Amino acid sequence: MNTSIPDPIRHAATLVSPDAPDALEKRIKQDVFASIARIKPDYTRDADFDTDVMSGTFFETLSAPLQGIAIARTEGVLAFYNRVGWRESFLEAPLESCVPEAGLEPLRERYHARNLHDLAYVHPKHFEKMLGKAEAAALWERLKRFAGQTS
Repeated sequence: MNTSIPDPIRHAATLVSPDAPDALEKRIKQDVFASIARIKPDYTRDADFDTDVMSGTFFETLSAPLQGIAIARTEGVLAFYNRVGWRESFLEAPLESCVPEAGLEPLRERYHARNLHDLAYVHPKHFEKMLGKAEAAALWERLKRFAGQTS
């Protein structure tokens, strides 16, 4: 990614979790890498995750449209955690922790969501379409309460 920030994904993870960005950075990079692998498997076949992806050099070599995937995912993460707050357990907490039954299947099927962090990649308007305005608003409140819980 040609920007003035050496590694924009690392920078975003640090903005969300200033004291411990490593787990979030790794998760975002895993998710972006997996997305690119689904679209262009040849681009990821020879990449070493620990060396190429975690250093950020993998993303720098991508075409602009593929870099766009990384940018969109990272922006989604920033917007999501700015809205609900950060808690590391989002990375592993199952969808059922906050998502109503009506939203589970569409999130799993359409968005490949497995846990609460994956909700960061879903545009807020899609929650309203899936759940209706009232239930979408309730979901955001449950996510804020989840983020506010102590570990």
